[in-house]
Amino acid sequence: MVTFYKPKAKTVTQKAFEVECIDLDLLGRGVAKSDNKTWFIYNLIPGEKARVSPVIVKDKIGEAKVTKYIYKSDNRAKSQCPLEESCGGCPLSYVKDDELLSYKVKGLYQLLKKSGVLLNETPSFVVKSNALNYRRACRLAIRIDHGKVTVGFREGKSQKLVSLTTCKVLSERINSAIPKIVELLNKLQGKRNLGHLEFIDSDGALGIFLRVTENLSDEDLKLVSSFGKENSYVISVGIPYQHEIDSSEQVREILLTDNADKLFMNASDCKIICKPTAFVQVNKDVNKELINLVLDAVKPQPNMKVLDLFCGLGNFTLPLAKEGADVLGIDIVSSMIKDAQKNADLNNLKNAKFAVADLEDEFEKQQWAKIKYDAVVLDPGRMGAKRATLFVSKLKIPKIVMISCNPLAASRDIRELIKSGYKITAWGALDMFPRTSHIELMTVFSL
Repeated sequence: MVTFYKPKAKTVTQKAFEVECIDLDLLGRGVAKSDNKTWFIYNLIPGEKARVSPVIVKDKIGEAKVTKYIYKSDNRAKSQCPLEESCGGCPLSYVKDDELLSYKVKGLYQLLKKSGVLLNETPSFVVKSNALNYRRACRLAIRIDHGKVTVGFREGKSQKLVSLTTCKVLSERINSAIPKIVELLNKLQGKRNLGHLEFIDSDGALGIFLRVTENLSDEDLKLVSSFGKENSYVISVGIPYQHEIDSSEQVREILLTDNADKLFMNASDCKIICKPTAFVQVNKDVNKELINLVLDAVKPQPNMKVLDLFCGLGNFTLPLAKEGADVLGIDIVSSMIKDAQKNADLNNLKNAKFAVADLEDEFEKQQWAKIKYDAVVLDPGRMGAKRATLFVSKLKIPKIVMISCNPLAASRDIRELIKSGYKITAWGALDMFPRTSHIELMTVFSL
């Protein structure tokens, strides 16, 4: 999640005090003023009064925690989950969904403005999401208690596991599979070697990945394989091994069912076959809107050259190529790029090509980096696209579309583009993870 600052812990001598919340910040923390300091407090919403205890203090800024509510607002969201007090999956569920999104969008604007980025206060678009049953992918931890397997999410700010059999934010198909997979895991001889579970609710079959710390017996592997075939799941197991060169621990994914082509995602009119461990956009409906926004911003057409940096399996590459543009997707993981090229071939998109490159290393000498492009799409990870942004700005590519899951990194990269002469023509937010502080930022630039 985004962090505005990283204060060093200091000895806090200040006693508990009373505050009134006046705002929410980008992270969904309550904002209060006291003793010439600005305090950030989770689980406090505007209008509420509480007694709080300082946790961290640095200069005029501090974090505190609620010790006692003096007044609770009627505007609090009503509880919809019995686990929300302990589970860390929906840390901001006490804020009404529309209001939380509004605060996050306002926080985005304030962050960019504070960092020196000038843009219209009203975003060009805001994409909302249903807060229930929206997650089509997740990872669940596994715990063994007295020989019994349970699965669940971690507690907020803790490594303790909150056991669950169903979750209101997961897709219905994942929820229906959880009790079945727990029953299976309890039958395994090597249950104490289980690591974690991953689910992908694709547009085809349900995918399940089982990470283990030691190889499972043949009998256990047969049980898992039979379970997958009986339920029409695509199941793989992650087996640990030592790399033959540097002896580092690696994981080999072994498919235990023969229906791998049934696990796929639809990206616009394109079909993307993936593995149970593949990175996909968790929110199916928001991703659909995101693809449409990218297509609308780039306006791909025949003879147009588009560069898709941090392309993954081709979430944007393939739809852009489907509209006629010649698109080159770049990412660091060679196995993923091979799968992306296979998907381009599957969709008969000869104008979609892929190449491997570390976009945080010296990639500028590669042949693809010397070509003139009409547009570029960047969708980096949480570290942003520092080197790639410098590269793009030097090339003077006419149109840039940047998607970011970390507004702080994005503000740095946006400033670099503006310094190079680019202007923001549109910006907006997408609520990829409702009831959390996460917000996706999309910015469109032109020269």
